[in-house]
Amino acid sequence: MPQREDQNPNPIDTIIAMMKDTTPTASPTPNIAPSATPDTTPTSTPSSELNETALDMPEAPVVPDFDEFHFDTTHVPAVIPTAEEDFDVQAHLQLMRQNASKYNYTQAYKHGARIVGSLLANPQYIAEWGQILLEAGKPNEAVNALQRITDEDSVASDVAVNMAFAMLRSRNADGAIEFLDKQMNVNKDVDLIAAKATIISEHPDAKKRVDAEQVFSKYAYNGKVISHRADYWYGRFLMQKGDFQKSKLYLERAVKTKPDDPRYIARLGMAEFHLKQDSKAEALYRQALKINPYDYNTWFNLGELYLSLANESSDTSNVRRKVKSALESYLMTIKNDSLHINANYRIGLILNGNGQHKEAIPHLNIALEKSDEKIPVMQQLSAAYMSLGDTVKSVAYLENILQIDPFNKIAASEFKRIRGRR
Repeated sequence: MPQREDQNPNPIDTIIAMMKDTTPTASPTPNIAPSATPDTTPTSTPSSELNETALDMPEAPVVPDFDEFHFDTTHVPAVIPTAEEDFDVQAHLQLMRQNASKYNYTQAYKHGARIVGSLLANPQYIAEWGQILLEAGKPNEAVNALQRITDEDSVASDVAVNMAFAMLRSRNADGAIEFLDKQMNVNKDVDLIAAKATIISEHPDAKKRVDAEQVFSKYAYNGKVISHRADYWYGRFLMQKGDFQKSKLYLERAVKTKPDDPRYIARLGMAEFHLKQDSKAEALYRQALKINPYDYNTWFNLGELYLSLANESSDTSNVRRKVKSALESYLMTIKNDSLHINANYRIGLILNGNGQHKEAIPHLNIALEKSDEKIPVMQQLSAAYMSLGDTVKSVAYLENILQIDPFNKIAASEFKRIRGRR
Protein backbone atom coordinates (compact mmCIF):
# COMPACT_ATOMS: atom_id res chain seq x y z
CA MET A 1 0.00 0.00 0.00
CA PRO A 2 1.65 3.28 -1.08
CA GLN A 3 2.21 6.18 1.26
CA ARG A 4 0.06 9.28 1.15
CA GLU A 5 1.62 11.98 -0.97
CA ASP A 6 2.34 14.42 1.86
CA GLN A 7 3.39 11.78 4.38
CA ASN A 8 6.80 12.03 5.98
CA PRO A 9 8.91 9.47 4.07
CA ASN A 10 10.80 8.72 7.29
CA PRO A 11 8.00 8.14 9.83
CA ILE A 12 10.02 6.11 12.32
CA ASP A 13 12.67 8.82 12.62
CA THR A 14 10.18 10.89 14.58
CA ILE A 15 8.27 8.05 16.17
CA ILE A 16 11.23 6.20 17.65
CA ALA A 17 12.69 9.44 18.94
CA MET A 18 9.46 10.25 20.75
CA MET A 19 9.29 6.72 22.12
CA LYS A 20 12.79 7.23 23.53
CA ASP A 21 12.21 10.88 24.38
CA THR A 22 15.49 11.76 22.65
CA THR A 23 16.57 13.70 19.59
CA PRO A 24 16.23 11.72 16.35
CA THR A 25 19.42 10.24 14.96
CA ALA A 26 19.84 7.86 12.05
CA SER A 27 16.79 5.78 12.88
CA PRO A 28 15.20 2.87 11.02
CA THR A 29 12.69 3.88 8.40
CA PRO A 30 9.79 1.56 7.59
CA ASN A 31 7.98 2.34 4.39
CA ILE A 32 5.15 0.42 2.86
CA ALA A 33 7.52 -2.33 1.79
CA PRO A 34 11.17 -3.09 2.44
CA SER A 35 11.88 -2.31 -1.22
CA ALA A 36 10.93 1.31 -0.56
CA THR A 37 13.04 1.69 2.56
CA PRO A 38 15.94 4.18 2.40
CA ASP A 39 19.40 3.17 3.53
CA THR A 40 19.34 4.19 7.20
CA THR A 41 20.88 2.40 10.13
CA PRO A 42 19.76 3.08 13.70
CA THR A 43 22.19 4.28 16.28
CA SER A 44 22.33 1.54 18.87
CA THR A 45 20.60 2.32 22.15
CA PRO A 46 20.98 -0.08 25.09
CA SER A 47 17.70 -1.54 26.32
CA SER A 48 18.37 -0.18 29.81
CA GLU A 49 18.02 3.37 28.52
CA LEU A 50 14.48 2.63 27.40
CA ASN A 51 13.15 1.14 30.62
CA GLU A 52 11.33 4.30 31.67
CA THR A 53 10.20 5.39 28.23
CA ALA A 54 9.62 2.19 26.25
CA LEU A 55 6.16 1.21 25.14
CA ASP A 56 4.17 -1.32 27.13
CA MET A 57 4.38 -4.13 24.59
CA PRO A 58 4.48 -7.90 24.69
CA GLU A 59 7.87 -9.05 25.96
CA ALA A 60 8.26 -11.76 23.35
CA PRO A 61 5.77 -11.80 20.47
CA VAL A 62 5.34 -15.35 19.28
CA VAL A 63 6.26 -16.16 15.70
CA PRO A 64 3.64 -18.74 14.64
CA ASP A 65 4.81 -21.89 12.93
CA PHE A 66 3.94 -22.22 9.27
CA ASP A 67 1.39 -24.98 8.93
CA GLU A 68 0.76 -26.48 5.54
CA PHE A 69 -1.38 -29.55 5.02
CA HIS A 70 -0.49 -31.94 2.20
CA PHE A 71 -2.87 -34.47 0.76
CA ASP A 72 -3.03 -37.22 -1.79
CA THR A 73 -5.29 -36.82 -4.84
CA THR A 74 -4.54 -40.18 -6.45
CA HIS A 75 -7.71 -41.88 -5.23
CA VAL A 76 -10.93 -40.38 -6.58
CA PRO A 77 -14.08 -42.38 -5.75
CA ALA A 78 -16.90 -42.43 -8.26
CA VAL A 79 -19.55 -40.89 -6.01
CA ILE A 80 -19.87 -38.87 -2.82
CA PRO A 81 -20.63 -41.33 0.00
CA THR A 82 -23.88 -40.81 1.84
CA ALA A 83 -23.98 -40.02 5.53
CA GLU A 84 -24.80 -43.65 6.24
CA GLU A 85 -21.91 -44.90 4.13
CA ASP A 86 -19.29 -42.49 5.42
CA PHE A 87 -20.13 -40.19 8.30
CA ASP A 88 -16.59 -38.79 8.31
CA VAL A 89 -16.91 -37.42 4.75
CA GLN A 90 -20.16 -35.65 5.54
CA ALA A 91 -18.77 -34.20 8.76
CA HIS A 92 -15.69 -32.75 7.04
CA LEU A 93 -17.83 -31.45 4.18
CA GLN A 94 -20.04 -29.58 6.63
CA LEU A 95 -17.07 -28.21 8.57
CA MET A 96 -15.39 -27.15 5.33
CA ARG A 97 -18.47 -25.18 4.32
CA GLN A 98 -18.95 -23.65 7.76
CA ASN A 99 -15.37 -22.36 7.86
CA ALA A 100 -15.55 -21.06 4.30
CA SER A 101 -18.74 -19.15 5.12
CA LYS A 102 -16.81 -17.48 7.96
CA TYR A 103 -13.84 -16.68 5.67
CA ASN A 104 -11.60 -19.07 7.56
CA TYR A 105 -10.24 -20.61 4.38
CA THR A 106 -7.18 -22.09 6.08
CA GLN A 107 -9.37 -24.25 8.28
CA ALA A 108 -11.80 -24.94 5.43
CA TYR A 109 -8.86 -26.20 3.40
CA LYS A 110 -7.76 -28.58 6.15
CA HIS A 111 -11.19 -30.19 6.32
CA GLY A 112 -11.55 -30.36 2.54
CA ALA A 113 -8.10 -31.88 2.16
CA ARG A 114 -9.24 -34.86 4.21
CA ILE A 115 -12.03 -35.66 1.74
CA VAL A 116 -10.46 -34.31 -1.46
CA GLY A 117 -11.13 -37.50 -3.39
CA SER A 118 -14.83 -37.26 -2.67
CA LEU A 119 -14.90 -33.55 -3.50
CA LEU A 120 -13.27 -34.07 -6.89
CA ALA A 121 -15.88 -36.66 -7.84
CA ASN A 122 -18.73 -34.13 -7.93
CA PRO A 123 -18.79 -30.97 -10.15
CA GLN A 124 -20.71 -28.97 -7.53
CA TYR A 125 -18.13 -29.72 -4.87
CA ILE A 126 -15.26 -29.11 -7.29
CA ALA A 127 -16.46 -25.52 -7.74
CA GLU A 128 -16.57 -25.01 -3.97
CA TRP A 129 -13.22 -26.68 -3.47
CA GLY A 130 -11.59 -24.65 -6.22
CA GLN A 131 -12.65 -21.39 -4.59
CA ILE A 132 -11.40 -22.53 -1.19
CA LEU A 133 -8.04 -23.47 -2.69
CA LEU A 134 -7.79 -20.07 -4.37
CA GLU A 135 -8.73 -18.18 -1.21
CA ALA A 136 -6.36 -20.31 0.87
CA GLY A 137 -3.45 -19.22 -1.31
CA LYS A 138 -3.06 -22.47 -3.28
CA PRO A 139 -3.64 -21.36 -6.90
CA ASN A 140 -1.85 -24.28 -8.56
CA GLU A 141 -4.07 -26.76 -6.75
CA ALA A 142 -7.10 -24.64 -7.62
CA VAL A 143 -6.22 -24.80 -11.32
CA ASN A 144 -5.83 -28.59 -11.16
CA ALA A 145 -9.19 -28.98 -9.46
CA LEU A 146 -11.17 -26.52 -11.57
CA GLN A 147 -9.83 -27.96 -14.83
CA ARG A 148 -12.12 -30.89 -14.21
CA ILE A 149 -15.16 -28.68 -14.85
CA THR A 150 -13.81 -25.80 -16.97
CA ASP A 151 -13.09 -27.90 -20.04
CA GLU A 152 -16.79 -27.81 -20.86
CA ASP A 153 -18.08 -25.42 -23.55
CA SER A 154 -20.21 -23.51 -21.07
CA VAL A 155 -18.90 -22.66 -17.61
CA ALA A 156 -20.65 -20.70 -14.89
CA SER A 157 -19.26 -17.16 -14.59
CA ASP A 158 -18.19 -17.61 -10.95
CA VAL A 159 -16.23 -20.74 -11.80
CA ALA A 160 -14.66 -19.12 -14.88
CA VAL A 161 -13.54 -16.09 -12.86
CA ASN A 162 -12.03 -18.29 -10.13
CA MET A 163 -10.21 -20.35 -12.74
CA ALA A 164 -8.82 -17.23 -14.43
CA PHE A 165 -7.53 -15.75 -11.19
CA ALA A 166 -6.07 -19.10 -10.15
CA MET A 167 -4.17 -19.18 -13.43
CA LEU A 168 -2.97 -15.61 -12.87
CA ARG A 169 -1.74 -16.45 -9.35
CA SER A 170 -0.02 -19.50 -10.84
CA ARG A 171 1.97 -17.10 -13.06
CA ASN A 172 0.04 -17.92 -16.20
CA ALA A 173 -1.51 -14.55 -17.02
CA ASP A 174 -1.56 -15.19 -20.76
CA GLY A 175 -3.34 -18.49 -20.21
CA ALA A 176 -5.89 -16.78 -17.96
CA ILE A 177 -6.64 -14.14 -20.63
CA GLU A 178 -6.93 -16.79 -23.35
CA PHE A 179 -9.28 -18.81 -21.13
CA LEU A 180 -11.54 -15.80 -20.52
CA ASP A 181 -11.58 -14.91 -24.22
CA LYS A 182 -12.81 -18.42 -24.95
CA GLN A 183 -15.51 -18.12 -22.29
CA MET A 184 -16.66 -14.73 -23.61
CA ASN A 185 -17.40 -16.30 -26.98
CA VAL A 186 -20.41 -17.98 -25.39
CA ASN A 187 -20.94 -15.94 -22.21
CA LYS A 188 -21.40 -12.15 -22.36
CA ASP A 189 -21.35 -11.66 -18.56
CA VAL A 190 -19.73 -8.30 -17.79
CA ASP A 191 -17.83 -9.91 -14.91
CA LEU A 192 -15.74 -11.81 -17.45
CA ILE A 193 -14.78 -8.56 -19.19
CA ALA A 194 -13.88 -6.88 -15.91
CA ALA A 195 -11.95 -9.95 -14.72
CA LYS A 196 -9.97 -9.94 -17.97
CA ALA A 197 -9.16 -6.25 -17.55
CA THR A 198 -8.06 -6.87 -13.97
CA ILE A 199 -5.77 -9.71 -15.01
CA ILE A 200 -4.26 -7.56 -17.75
CA SER A 201 -3.64 -4.80 -15.18
CA GLU A 202 -1.63 -7.30 -13.11
CA HIS A 203 0.23 -8.82 -16.05
CA PRO A 204 3.97 -9.26 -15.34
CA ASP A 205 4.73 -7.61 -18.68
CA ALA A 206 4.40 -3.84 -18.16
CA LYS A 207 3.83 -3.31 -21.89
CA LYS A 208 0.68 -5.42 -21.73
CA ARG A 209 -0.65 -3.73 -18.58
CA VAL A 210 -1.36 -0.53 -20.51
CA ASP A 211 -4.20 -2.31 -22.33
CA ALA A 212 -6.23 -2.72 -19.14
CA GLU A 213 -7.94 0.69 -19.44
CA GLN A 214 -9.16 -0.12 -22.94
CA VAL A 215 -10.66 -3.42 -21.82
CA PHE A 216 -12.28 -1.80 -18.78
CA SER A 217 -13.87 0.75 -21.14
CA LYS A 218 -16.02 -2.08 -22.50
CA TYR A 219 -17.65 -2.24 -19.11
CA ALA A 220 -20.64 0.09 -19.44
CA TYR A 221 -20.82 2.48 -16.47
CA ASN A 222 -23.17 5.40 -17.14
CA GLY A 223 -23.96 5.64 -13.44
CA LYS A 224 -25.82 2.35 -13.48
CA VAL A 225 -24.82 -0.49 -11.17
CA ILE A 226 -24.37 -3.51 -13.38
CA SER A 227 -22.06 -5.72 -11.37
CA HIS A 228 -20.68 -5.27 -7.87
CA ARG A 229 -17.66 -7.39 -8.73
CA ALA A 230 -16.89 -5.30 -11.81
CA ASP A 231 -17.26 -2.12 -9.74
CA TYR A 232 -14.85 -3.55 -7.17
CA TRP A 233 -12.26 -4.56 -9.75
CA TYR A 234 -12.46 -1.22 -11.51
CA GLY A 235 -12.14 0.56 -8.15
CA ARG A 236 -8.99 -1.44 -7.45
CA PHE A 237 -7.62 -0.57 -10.86
CA LEU A 238 -8.24 3.14 -10.33
CA MET A 239 -6.52 2.91 -6.96
CA GLN A 240 -3.45 1.39 -8.61
CA LYS A 241 -3.42 4.39 -10.94
CA GLY A 242 -3.59 6.77 -7.99
CA ASP A 243 -7.09 8.07 -8.77
CA PHE A 244 -8.41 7.58 -5.24
CA GLN A 245 -11.43 9.86 -5.51
CA LYS A 246 -12.82 8.06 -8.56
CA SER A 247 -11.83 4.74 -7.03
CA LYS A 248 -13.90 5.57 -3.98
CA LEU A 249 -17.00 6.15 -6.12
CA TYR A 250 -16.90 2.67 -7.64
CA LEU A 251 -15.99 1.00 -4.37
CA GLU A 252 -18.92 2.74 -2.70
CA ARG A 253 -21.17 1.34 -5.44
CA ALA A 254 -19.82 -2.15 -4.82
CA VAL A 255 -20.36 -1.83 -1.06
CA LYS A 256 -23.86 -0.43 -1.56
CA THR A 257 -24.77 -3.39 -3.75
CA LYS A 258 -23.20 -5.95 -1.43
CA PRO A 259 -22.78 -4.34 2.01
CA ASP A 260 -21.63 -7.51 3.78
CA ASP A 261 -18.57 -8.22 1.63
CA PRO A 262 -15.49 -7.54 3.80
CA ARG A 263 -13.19 -7.31 0.78
CA TYR A 264 -15.18 -4.41 -0.67
CA ILE A 265 -15.38 -2.67 2.70
CA ALA A 266 -11.64 -3.01 3.34
CA ARG A 267 -10.76 -1.68 -0.11
CA LEU A 268 -13.03 1.32 0.44
CA GLY A 269 -11.12 1.86 3.69
CA MET A 270 -7.89 2.04 1.68
CA ALA A 271 -9.41 4.72 -0.56
CA GLU A 272 -10.44 6.74 2.50
CA PHE A 273 -6.92 6.39 3.92
CA HIS A 274 -5.39 7.85 0.78
CA LEU A 275 -7.95 10.63 0.83
CA LYS A 276 -6.81 11.43 4.41
CA GLN A 277 -10.12 10.44 5.95
CA ASP A 278 -8.46 8.49 8.74
CA SER A 279 -11.50 8.07 11.01
CA LYS A 280 -13.54 6.66 8.11
CA ALA A 281 -10.67 4.40 7.07
CA GLU A 282 -10.27 3.00 10.57
CA ALA A 283 -14.02 2.40 10.90
CA LEU A 284 -14.14 0.60 7.56
CA TYR A 285 -11.12 -1.56 8.37
CA ARG A 286 -12.69 -2.49 11.71
CA GLN A 287 -16.01 -3.22 10.02
CA ALA A 288 -14.33 -5.52 7.49
CA LEU A 289 -12.35 -7.32 10.20
CA LYS A 290 -15.48 -7.87 12.25
CA ILE A 291 -16.86 -9.84 9.30
CA ASN A 292 -13.57 -11.49 8.35
CA PRO A 293 -11.05 -11.49 11.22
CA TYR A 294 -8.70 -13.70 9.18
CA ASP A 295 -7.89 -11.06 6.57
CA TYR A 296 -4.19 -10.46 7.18
CA ASN A 297 -4.02 -7.76 4.49
CA THR A 298 -6.58 -5.62 6.29
CA TRP A 299 -4.86 -6.17 9.63
CA PHE A 300 -1.64 -4.97 8.01
CA ASN A 301 -3.33 -1.92 6.47
CA LEU A 302 -4.81 -1.06 9.86
CA GLY A 303 -1.30 -1.16 11.28
CA GLU A 304 -0.13 1.17 8.52
CA LEU A 305 -2.93 3.58 9.40
CA TYR A 306 -1.91 3.67 13.06
CA LEU A 307 1.74 4.13 12.15
CA SER A 308 0.81 7.04 9.88
CA LEU A 309 -1.23 8.62 12.68
CA ALA A 310 1.74 8.25 15.01
CA ASN A 311 3.95 9.89 12.42
CA GLU A 312 1.60 12.85 12.09
CA SER A 313 1.23 13.39 15.84
CA SER A 314 3.36 15.72 17.96
CA ASP A 315 2.07 14.38 21.27
CA THR A 316 4.40 11.79 22.77
CA SER A 317 1.70 9.87 24.62
CA ASN A 318 -0.42 9.69 21.48
CA VAL A 319 2.56 8.48 19.47
CA ARG A 320 3.07 5.68 21.99
CA ARG A 321 -0.59 4.62 21.83
CA LYS A 322 -0.66 4.61 18.03
CA VAL A 323 2.61 2.70 17.69
CA LYS A 324 1.35 0.14 20.18
CA SER A 325 -1.90 -0.18 18.19
CA ALA A 326 0.16 -0.58 15.03
CA LEU A 327 2.21 -3.36 16.63
CA GLU A 328 -0.93 -5.16 17.77
CA SER A 329 -2.31 -4.99 14.21
CA TYR A 330 0.93 -6.33 12.74
CA LEU A 331 0.90 -9.18 15.27
CA MET A 332 -2.63 -10.05 14.12
CA THR A 333 -1.31 -10.00 10.57
CA ILE A 334 1.30 -12.65 11.27
CA LYS A 335 -1.16 -14.64 13.37
CA ASN A 336 -3.06 -15.20 10.12
CA ASP A 337 -0.05 -15.18 7.80
CA SER A 338 3.09 -16.05 9.73
CA LEU A 339 5.38 -15.34 6.77
CA HIS A 340 4.00 -11.90 5.90
CA ILE A 341 7.18 -10.05 4.88
CA ASN A 342 6.16 -6.46 5.56
CA ALA A 343 4.41 -7.20 8.86
CA ASN A 344 7.43 -9.07 10.21
CA TYR A 345 9.66 -6.23 9.03
CA ARG A 346 7.46 -3.64 10.75
CA ILE A 347 7.39 -5.66 13.97
CA GLY A 348 11.16 -5.93 13.91
CA LEU A 349 11.49 -2.18 13.40
CA ILE A 350 9.17 -1.29 16.25
CA LEU A 351 10.68 -3.79 18.67
CA ASN A 352 14.16 -2.60 17.78
CA GLY A 353 13.13 0.98 18.48
CA ASN A 354 11.55 -0.13 21.74
CA GLY A 355 14.76 -1.77 22.95
CA GLN A 356 13.42 -5.32 22.48
CA HIS A 357 16.26 -6.33 20.19
CA LYS A 358 16.23 -10.04 21.02
CA GLU A 359 12.50 -10.22 20.27
CA ALA A 360 12.96 -8.28 17.00
CA ILE A 361 15.46 -10.72 15.50
CA PRO A 362 13.09 -13.67 14.67
CA HIS A 363 10.76 -11.33 12.78
CA LEU A 364 13.61 -9.66 10.92
CA ASN A 365 14.99 -13.08 9.97
CA ILE A 366 11.67 -14.00 8.37
CA ALA A 367 11.65 -10.72 6.45
CA LEU A 368 15.25 -11.28 5.36
CA GLU A 369 14.52 -14.78 4.08
CA LYS A 370 11.43 -13.81 2.11
CA SER A 371 12.16 -10.25 0.94
CA ASP A 372 13.79 -9.37 -2.36
CA GLU A 373 15.25 -6.24 -0.78
CA LYS A 374 17.78 -7.46 1.77
CA ILE A 375 19.64 -4.27 2.73
CA PRO A 376 17.01 -2.56 4.98
CA VAL A 377 16.42 -5.80 6.88
CA MET A 378 20.14 -6.46 7.34
CA GLN A 379 20.54 -2.92 8.65
CA GLN A 380 18.00 -3.66 11.36
CA LEU A 381 19.61 -7.00 12.19
CA SER A 382 23.01 -5.33 12.44
CA ALA A 383 21.59 -2.73 14.83
CA ALA A 384 19.83 -5.41 16.92
CA TYR A 385 22.96 -7.53 17.35
CA MET A 386 25.07 -4.46 18.13
CA SER A 387 22.66 -3.50 20.89
CA LEU A 388 22.89 -7.05 22.24
CA GLY A 389 26.69 -6.78 22.29
CA ASP A 390 27.27 -9.26 19.45
CA THR A 391 29.70 -7.21 17.39
CA VAL A 392 30.70 -10.14 15.17
CA LYS A 393 27.18 -10.69 13.82
CA SER A 394 26.55 -6.97 13.56
CA VAL A 395 29.65 -6.45 11.44
CA ALA A 396 28.84 -9.51 9.32
CA TYR A 397 25.53 -7.96 8.25
CA LEU A 398 27.27 -4.67 7.46
CA GLU A 399 29.80 -6.54 5.33
CA ASN A 400 26.98 -8.26 3.46
CA ILE A 401 25.36 -4.89 2.81
CA LEU A 402 28.61 -3.50 1.43
CA GLN A 403 29.00 -6.53 -0.83
CA ILE A 404 25.61 -5.77 -2.35
CA ASP A 405 26.06 -2.01 -2.34
CA PRO A 406 29.71 -0.94 -1.95
CA PHE A 407 28.63 2.72 -1.95
CA ASN A 408 26.19 2.41 0.94
CA LYS A 409 27.33 5.38 3.05
CA ILE A 410 25.43 4.49 6.20
CA ALA A 411 26.72 0.90 6.31
CA ALA A 412 30.25 2.07 5.50
CA SER A 413 30.14 4.71 8.22
CA GLU A 414 28.80 2.26 10.81
CA PHE A 415 31.36 -0.34 9.78
CA LYS A 416 34.18 2.20 10.15
CA ARG A 417 32.83 3.35 13.53
CA ILE A 418 32.72 -0.20 14.90
CA ARG A 419 36.15 -1.09 13.54
CA GLY A 420 37.50 2.09 15.09
CA ARG A 421 36.32 0.99 18.53
CA ARG A 422 38.25 -2.28 18.35
